[in-house]
Parts: sequence; structure tokens; C-alpha cells
Amino acid sequence: MTQPAKRNKVAIQFLGQVTIRTEYGDIVVNDKKAILLMFVLAVRGATSRQQMASLLWPGTDSEHSQGSLRLRIHKINRLCPGLIQSHLNSIFFEPDVEHDIRFLTSDDEISLDVALEAHRDHLVGSLDFPENPQLNAMLNHYKGQFVSKSSSLLYKHARNAATTRNLDQAVYFLNRILLLSPHNETACRNLMRVHVLNGCRATAIETYEAFRRNMRESLGIEPDTKTKRLHMDILSTQEDPEYQTRISEALDSMIL
Repeated sequence: MTQPAKRNKVAIQFLGQVTIRTEYGDIVVNDKKAILLMFVLAVRGATSRQQMASLLWPGTDSEHSQGSLRLRIHKINRLCPGLIQSHLNSIFFEPDVEHDIRFLTSDDEISLDVALEAHRDHLVGSLDFPENPQLNAMLNHYKGQFVSKSSSLLYKHARNAATTRNLDQAVYFLNRILLLSPHNETACRNLMRVHVLNGCRATAIETYEAFRRNMRESLGIEPDTKTKRLHMDILSTQEDPEYQTRISEALDSMIL
């Protein structure tokens, strides 16, 4: 008896414009609730219909929220037949569905390409739901995971570049961290040190001034004592070989 041909795997892209990639082509998803339904299934796995309906339509009576959920499931399965399946009261993706955010819920390391673009805040197309605190809190949690994993990987590359004295590469990765996390004082201090070691003392001072201005304007606070002290050391120390050695040692032991 001939076995039916197995359908090629479906892959869902949650970073950037949410897209379902199939053997027949790419399907862009624009419905916000459909996107969030798929996102919840991606990060939580099988979810009860009641939990999903309550999360996506809080404050709505059960009949209407369950009806809205059925409509979204129907829309998604029209785009990609069989993508969302159900058993008893649970809904889940069909087996072998792939997606690009497994690193959010596992020990998998984020890819460097993804980490380098993380500052664009493009998880699920940068959607937010200020009118739905529970849903927004969940999104912010996973966005925080995204930032944390991206920063850790970028910092690892920055440290490797600094310790091998590939200083231009170290500058590149540290600047990417500051794009992603503009108030990261550790990254700022190490960027200042790299500039000094690279013979760009004036750029190190400019880095501090820009960082201080950003802290004042966005948070209403000053940089911490360590950052201020480093700035003062750079201002007061010119071509002191011992200071260059201390800068070098600080880079060799730098941690996030």
C-alpha cells in the first residue's frame, strides 16, 4: 500500500514580519490576535482553549471569547491547513512545526545574526497591547529574554575580540550592545577602555558624554560612580604606560 507523501515542514517566522513559510510559498500574517495566538503556542506549547481565550480577550464573556478563538483558528488553518490542531480542550501546533524563537524557552544559544539585529525590537513585529496588561506582561517578559540572550552573546564576542586585541571588532560588538541596551554601564565602560587602548582617547570621552546625556534625558539620572571614575581617569591621564596596562588588564577580565 502506498504511503501518503509527507508534507514538507512548516516554519513560522516571529522575528520581523510574522510569516508562515510553507512548501507552496510564504504567507504573511497581519491579524494581531492570530499572531499572538501562534506566539503563545510557540512559547508555551499546548494550551487550553479557555486559557487562550481569556488571555487574548480578557473581560469578554466565555461564549464570545471562545467564538473569537474559533474564528482565529479557522483563519490560520485556512492559510495553512492543519497548522493548529486540537485534542479534548487543548490546542497546539501540528508536529514538526518549526519557528525561529526556540531560544526564548530553551538553553539554545541565539544566533549571532539574530543578536546583531535584536536592537530593532522586531519580536512579533514589535506588537504591544497596552490595553491588555497580562498579554503585554507576557510579551515584555519574552522581549526581555530576547535582549538578555542577545546581549550575552554580543558580549562574548566583544570580550573575545578585546582579549585578542581585535579592537575594531570589540568596538563594533560593544556598540551593538548599547544600541540594544542604551543604559548598559558595563558596556559603556568597556567601550571607553577599548577606545583608549586603540589610541582614541577623545572618542572615549565622547562616548561617556553621549552616554551621560542619554541617561539624563531618558532616566533623569547620572552614570554610576564606576563610570564617572573611569571618565575622570581618562581625562587626567594622557600617555601613562601604567594606565594603558591597567586598561588592558580590565579588558582581559571584563564581564557582563
